[in-house]
Amino acid sequence: MIKIITLCFVLLSFKGQLFAQEVGANFNHEPEIIDVAYLKKTPVKWIRTTPHIFQYIQGEKDPETSEGLAKIIEAKNEGYKVAFGFRWDFKKLDLNVPMPGSPEENKYFAVALKILERVGPCISVFELGNEPNLETKEEDLQVTKEGYVPIVRFTERFLSKVVESYYHQHPELKMPDLYTGSLPALFEKKQQQNPGVIGLIKMAQNNNHIKGLSIHIHIRDTTQMEEVFHFVRSLMPQKPIIVTEYSLFRLYNLHTTDPIGDTPEGKAFAKKYGYSGTMKAYEWYTHVNKDRVSPTEWADFFDSRKWFPRHFMKTFYRYFKEYGVALATYGYFSQAAPKNVGPQTPIWFVNPIFPGKSLIPHADSSIMENPLWFSDFTDIVNEGNLNSK
Repeated sequence: MIKIITLCFVLLSFKGQLFAQEVGANFNHEPEIIDVAYLKKTPVKWIRTTPHIFQYIQGEKDPETSEGLAKIIEAKNEGYKVAFGFRWDFKKLDLNVPMPGSPEENKYFAVALKILERVGPCISVFELGNEPNLETKEEDLQVTKEGYVPIVRFTERFLSKVVESYYHQHPELKMPDLYTGSLPALFEKKQQQNPGVIGLIKMAQNNNHIKGLSIHIHIRDTTQMEEVFHFVRSLMPQKPIIVTEYSLFRLYNLHTTDPIGDTPEGKAFAKKYGYSGTMKAYEWYTHVNKDRVSPTEWADFFDSRKWFPRHFMKTFYRYFKEYGVALATYGYFSQAAPKNVGPQTPIWFVNPIFPGKSLIPHADSSIMENPLWFSDFTDIVNEGNLNSK
C-alpha cells in the first residue's frame, strides 16, 4: 500500500510541471534519410537516430566519410538538436557481449570513438543503447554466477570508456544528457522480470551521471501504455523519461486479416474505391505499397475501421505529460514498407509523418503528408516547443 501511495504521489507531481514534453523527428537506424527540407515542413527542433554500429565495425561504412553522419552534422548546423546512440545487433549477428578489456571490446569502443570524433560536437542527448533487451542474446541478459548482468556491465563500460572519455577529452564540448535504454515492450511481464531490463533501469536511477531512461512504446491500447509507465516509475520514480519511438503498431497487426467490408462503413469504402468487400486488410496494404494511394483513400480506409482511434497522437501526448516524458521522437519517413504484405507482416508503414512509400506524391513530386497524424503531430510539437521556452 505504501508503494502504491508513493507511486501515485510521484505521478501526480509530474502533470507537465517538470519537463517540457518536446516532440521531434525519429529516423531510427538510417541517418542517411534525414532531410532538412522536410524537417522544415513541421516545427520540430529535434532529430533522433541510432546507426547500426556493426556496419562501421565490419567496415561496411567509414566513420570519416559516412553519408549518414554527414546528415547529422548538416541537421545540427541547421539548428536542430540531436538525440543519438548506437544499435548493437549482438543477437542478430550471433555475438555475445564482449568481456571487459577483450580485443572485441577494444575494437568496438575504438570504432565508437572514431564516430564520436565526427559527430560528438552535434549531440544533445546520448542514448546508451537501442532495444538491448531485444538485440542481446538471452544469456547476456541474465545474472551470471559472478553476480553481474553482461549487458548492464557492457553499458556501464561503454558509458565510462567511450562517452564520458570522449567528452572529458573535449572539455570545450558540453556533455550531452545521458539516457539508458532504449527499452521496448515494457508492458510484457517477461520484460518486467528480465534482469537486463531491471538492471538498466536501476542504472538510470542510481547513476548520478545519467539523466534518465529512454523507452519505446509500440502498443495496442492505452492499458499497455499505462503498464509501461507504471513499471518504469516503480523503479525510477522521478528522473525524466524520453520516448524515442512510439506508435499503435501492435493494434494494426491485430487487424491484418479483417475484410474491408466487415462494417457498413467498410462496405461504403469498398464500393467507393471499387474493391470487393471480402478483400482483406493486408491485401489492401499490398495494393497501397505497390501502387500507392491518395491521402483521401488512405484516410477513408482508416475512417472505415471501427478499431482505429482518431487523434491518438494527442492521447500519447497526454500520457507523456502525466508521466514525466521530457522528449518524444516520432517516425518521420517510410522505412519498412514491403510491397507484398501478408497476414503476419509487421505494419510499420502506417506510422510515418511522410509515408512516401504508401501515398502518391504531391503534384510537385514532394512526399505527401500522412493525414492520420500530420495535423495532430504539428499541434503537439508546437505545444512542446512553447513549453520549452
